[in-house]
Amino acid sequence: MFRSVCPMCQEPSSFDDTRAGREVECPRCRSAFVATPGRDEADEKPYRPQQSDGSAYARFSFLLALVALPTGFCGIGVVFALGGLLVGYVGLQSRLRLLAIIGMVLNLAAIILSVGLIAVFLIMQSSMDHDVPPAADGTQAPFVNAKK
Repeated sequence: MFRSVCPMCQEPSSFDDTRAGREVECPRCRSAFVATPGRDEADEKPYRPQQSDGSAYARFSFLLALVALPTGFCGIGVVFALGGLLVGYVGLQSRLRLLAIIGMVLNLAAIILSVGLIAVFLIMQSSMDHDVPPAADGTQAPFVNAKK
């Protein structure tokens, strides 16, 4: 007994040794093909897709840090930096561990920069919203006491 695969439907089938090299009919799609003995099942290794070691995550974390730092001045860098931190954490298990660490540190710096700049902006904005108390003579600007 040997196994042969139909070239039309890829269905593996078992055939007698006497039918090797002869035309046979596929039991599934009924197409005719020449049965050739395939490799032994013990020799066949199951297909396993190549698994990533996570180095792409380390690279992407560094790339997000390079985007997050300049955009930190407008506040949107926080979004890129948070994503970069998460991706960098996954990339710590890769062969590019150092790049993942550098990316995470830069992303953390971008978060601190963005949050600090947002805080400075909010503090400046809140100080501008306060009304100036009126002066003793009723004018709005206490520092303007022009004498004529």
